[in-house]
Amino acid sequence: MSSERYVIGVDYGTLSGRALLVRVSDGFEVASAVHEYEHAVMDEYLGDTGIKLGADWALQDAKDYINVLKTTIPEVLSKSGINPADVIGIATDFTASTPLPALQDGTPLSFLPQFANRPHAYVKLWKHHAASSHANRINELAHARGEEWIKRYGGKNLFRVAVCQGASTL
Repeated sequence: MSSERYVIGVDYGTLSGRALLVRVSDGFEVASAVHEYEHAVMDEYLGDTGIKLGADWALQDAKDYINVLKTTIPEVLSKSGINPADVIGIATDFTASTPLPALQDGTPLSFLPQFANRPHAYVKLWKHHAASSHANRINELAHARGEEWIKRYGGKNLFRVAVCQGASTL
């Protein structure tokens, strides 16, 4: 190990994921890599299943996120020539609210055969608004009733997520 330490940031975007290797001592950007998602944004059909999605759907496949890690991390390490033991942390970032329905152990529901053809088992991208009407109704009722908890959440995004990932809709 050298005296220098490094961190890697991984940003999951709409169409690709990016990794950035940074030297901790001065913030110098040592190396970066980009991996484009194989499945991109699923907004018309659920992958290769042929299942038609409704209006305002925007899903992603968790396999793409794993592939980002499998390709970009080795790439930034290779480009930099640093010893991987000198990396002291890895952080991830997603845009806004990007829920991934998963089992308690972290397995994405879309990886399970019984849910592979269920749109609600997939990652909901930040621009997934299929549950907007439900979120709007929840917010209207909460405000009309003077619910104290609504002040803590600040708007509809929380309820879009909650309604979208509800187990009963799988």
